[in-house]
Amino acid sequence: MVHRTGPSHPTSRRDALLSLVGAGATASAAAFGQAAATPRPQPLEPPATPEHGVARVRSEFLFFKDPVAKLHAHLRIERDLGEQTDTLTWYHFMVFMVPVTNAPVPLVRYEGIEYSYLRHLGKDNFRIHAHNLSYPRDLLTGKFTDRVRNPVTGETVPIAPTVLTTDPGTVHNARGFRNTNSDGRYQDRYAMFRLEGDLIKLDSVRGAPIEKPVTHQENSCQWVPFDEFTNPAISALPCHFAGCYLYPYVPSLNMGNRPGHLMAMWDGRKINSVEELPDEYLDRARREYPELLKPRWSEFDRPLPFAL
Repeated sequence: MVHRTGPSHPTSRRDALLSLVGAGATASAAAFGQAAATPRPQPLEPPATPEHGVARVRSEFLFFKDPVAKLHAHLRIERDLGEQTDTLTWYHFMVFMVPVTNAPVPLVRYEGIEYSYLRHLGKDNFRIHAHNLSYPRDLLTGKFTDRVRNPVTGETVPIAPTVLTTDPGTVHNARGFRNTNSDGRYQDRYAMFRLEGDLIKLDSVRGAPIEKPVTHQENSCQWVPFDEFTNPAISALPCHFAGCYLYPYVPSLNMGNRPGHLMAMWDGRKINSVEELPDEYLDRARREYPELLKPRWSEFDRPLPFAL
């Protein structure tokens, strides 16, 4: 959800960015120097001959001296920076089987949502919980399905909706993040911001909990318009995203001791409410899991097992 508290009128692209990320942020003069002071060029006709030059996309990394400013920027893109907020994202993703020594093969599609809910605990500590509801779709027809053929074994197996409601939640601050049930160690948060043309992009990586090393990796790229990013009145930036998820074979595939794992590729976007969801998905979710179409604030009733 996009929250606006007032207009913003930056004097230039460079000034707008530096006013938001602080004096500790750096970007090259090529990104925000003389070119930023000139009017934005209009699209050109395609060159008629190879002698015509090709305009390069402006691309620069952004660095934050202040880790709190970087955390706030991350939360504005990925979620909603505030005292108590919720964020709804809608996505499609395709799952591949990755058997060891064999080529990856497509398995199934999914369509789903993630509802996340954030609470500021004070002193820039943010507690986040989330749940997901994803429905399987046939690879070729795109229709909802309850059966899938395992392309490695040839067996047709049942497949159910993916309902994730047991995530322990995380606490984020300038030091990194940790699961609420972790042993006290914070993981580094890999987050690289970059300017690309008229977009700000965020590359982020989340690995398995450091106390439980397993085949698990999540990485994504999220992007928002530059003009939105540099407007501090917007606490929840309207981002689109794409990413990849690596995880173990699920038991329903009956893979036994065959080595390998699953990989999912997804793309999606933030939406403002469940009313924006496609009718087919929303009608089914309302029939089967209406309780998952809203935040589960009761997750915060569980006390943190550690002091901040």
